[in-house]
Amino acid sequence: MPSAPASNPNAPDRWFPSRKPQPDPRLRLFCLPFAGGSASIYSSWQGGLPPGVELCAVQLPGRERRLMEKPIDNLPALVDALLPVLAPLLDRPFVFFGYSMGSRISLELTRRLYARNGPLPRGLVLAAAGAPRTADRKPIHHLPQDQFIEELRRYDGTPEEILQHRELLELLVPTLRADFALAWWENGPSPVKLDVPISVMGGTEDKHVPLTRLETWREETRHSDFRIRHFEGGHFFLRKQQAALLTALGEDLTRWMTTPA
Repeated sequence: MPSAPASNPNAPDRWFPSRKPQPDPRLRLFCLPFAGGSASIYSSWQGGLPPGVELCAVQLPGRERRLMEKPIDNLPALVDALLPVLAPLLDRPFVFFGYSMGSRISLELTRRLYARNGPLPRGLVLAAAGAPRTADRKPIHHLPQDQFIEELRRYDGTPEEILQHRELLELLVPTLRADFALAWWENGPSPVKLDVPISVMGGTEDKHVPLTRLETWREETRHSDFRIRHFEGGHFFLRKQQAALLTALGEDLTRWMTTPA
């Protein structure tokens, strides 16, 4: 796949294409997508967030306006690329929201910030995922093309019209393979538990992440503020439960904004 023309890799509009900077935000919410997802998943969220929250939906390489950039399939390398972009925006309280694959990225970003004595998020909101040390599924990113596409169909996250469009798939499959490599990345146990609140969300009918796996996130924090919420639906419950999800997210953000760091 051809590379994008040389440009500033840390340009904010490249990583946060829909961000609308606020003059004096009380908190920044960084949203990281599921495998195959993009920043546009969160484009309609700003109006449903509490006042003072600035939405920063993260656009990873290999999708939408970054389609011609090489996707990143290595979690430490992705964190290396993201941290310099995030750094100027961590001057305000912030929260990471990660959906499925995005939960692993959120955790690794937080661990790296902790290791560098950097600012830590006021909280983590982690949806449709169990803690990454619980690898009870077989990776799919290395499968032959036909088998890989069948697995995508089983996950029900890629529209059927795309799966049937061979020319479009040729463009998208490298990014999807990279994302599923990230989704199965073994973060491993942390040497030190984080002192960060964690709010976990899961779908009651999620065949890939049973509700029992949500509890595994408790092992990642020593903070007393740990919550689990269930939403009706499968792995992609955010599609039909967006209003309920935003209400719950708003409760978390409001609580963390008003709690001293």
